[in-house]
Amino acid sequence: MGDKVVAYLDGWYPFSQLHLEIFKGIIYISLMASLLYLAIKYQQQSLIKSERQYKELFYSNPTPLWIYDRQTLQFLDVNDAAIRQYGYSKSDFRKMSVLDIRDEGDHGKVIDAAKNMTDDFKLSGKWQHVKRDGTKITVQISSHKIGFEGRDCVMVMAQDVTRQIQQDEKLQRLYSTEKVLKEELERNMELMRHSMVENQKLAEVIDRIYNMVVITDTYGRISWVNQAFVDFTGYQLHEIEGTTLDFLHGPETDEDLQRKIMEALHVNDFAVFEVLNYTKLGVQYWVELTISGVYNDQNEVVRYISIQNIITERKQSEEKLQQQNKILRKISWTNSHAIRKPVASIISLVELSKEMSDVEELKAIHGLIGICSLELDEITKEVSKMMSDMNVKE
Repeated sequence: MGDKVVAYLDGWYPFSQLHLEIFKGIIYISLMASLLYLAIKYQQQSLIKSERQYKELFYSNPTPLWIYDRQTLQFLDVNDAAIRQYGYSKSDFRKMSVLDIRDEGDHGKVIDAAKNMTDDFKLSGKWQHVKRDGTKITVQISSHKIGFEGRDCVMVMAQDVTRQIQQDEKLQRLYSTEKVLKEELERNMELMRHSMVENQKLAEVIDRIYNMVVITDTYGRISWVNQAFVDFTGYQLHEIEGTTLDFLHGPETDEDLQRKIMEALHVNDFAVFEVLNYTKLGVQYWVELTISGVYNDQNEVVRYISIQNIITERKQSEEKLQQQNKILRKISWTNSHAIRKPVASIISLVELSKEMSDVEELKAIHGLIGICSLELDEITKEVSKMMSDMNVKE
């Protein structure tokens, strides 16, 4: 193209060969400089766009994230989830250090953890954090060393596990309550045995007991139930007399349970069973079934006494806790393994791009940032769905 321009000008004015070569070089350099400028400008705009996409993914992540300086412990950036969880604004966070969301007694541990972090990634376990309103929460911390704004920094993911711990504590309280009830049942059963032996006034004792009581023959056929059983299940004695307790079973009850119970009784193994039963109206309920034998003077079993302790609340709490733990474990794994990789890569690539001017290198970095952004977007959507599912199950 430069040759054509020179040839055209040469037709109007006679140039020397040297002038023509110089003019040709100037045209070529000007053209290349313009193209290079446009290419660099395009790549810079693309990088700015990728950096903006990364920030949108960082800020919209459903798990609280922040970046802090390892030397000063100052917050450098936080996402929207952290702002919602802790109650501070973004400007508040940037005036604070990570010590400001910790109990004073933990400050030494926090300083040591930041100073002695040698691995690029670390699962730091459970920590107590303090929200702006003074509420204390327990969080599962994942930390990742990164370079940010030219500083030695740490990116933190803080998964709130307070509800999980509360559920664990609630379950332990239920276990303790059941233990007390079991001890009371043992005392009541001893009273019943004594009553049976002494004066056969078993019914008078049993009807004063809150728990459901069933008396069967040695084949497991019902001969008597107390009032608590009638009130709870809806079945009258005349409706069920002569049947075995498996009439209470339903679609989700263990099909082999009745066989297992009878096999245990035949070898005098008075085990404790947890059974899913159904009332007359079809309502599910869980019981802890305790069976004891009543013996005659020849030490032979003449009947069985079955005590049924309602454990529906505890079983429901166990099931809910198992589901929540399953989801929380998956979220924790995603946060600690899946999210940290693309986030750390994007931050590093953005920082690296600020030191580059070569078009091809910038183009390569832009492509990598785009891939990491798409990966992070998919992971963020997955975490959001898991958290939504957990909230629905509550």
